[in-house]
Amino acid sequence: MASRNRLRQLVTAKLVPQFKDWELPRDIDYKSYCGIVDKPVTPMEIRKSYYNWKVAVQSVANVAPELFIKKPAPAPKAAPKADPLEKLSQAAKAEVKSKDK
Repeated sequence: MASRNRLRQLVTAKLVPQFKDWELPRDIDYKSYCGIVDKPVTPMEIRKSYYNWKVAVQSVANVAPELFIKKPAPAPKAAPKADPLEKLSQAAKAEVKSKDK
């Protein structure tokens, strides 16, 4: 039987690329993880190495902390410039309305 440390290394080696490729959040539960990832780590591997899912995710955070760093919000886009022809058309509509009165 393999030692627990070796099993932990193997499980972590599988989890880190999966969290990276699929951009999984830190608070994901095992059921959701299985639904997203193609070849998930089996519950038996988790149980033998880390005892539970949360500890396995914590090990991923320890090995690759850059995966869970919050990304800054994108800068707001500049408002589109007003079309000068639109201003002219609005002015023309206003003139037509004032002539109608």
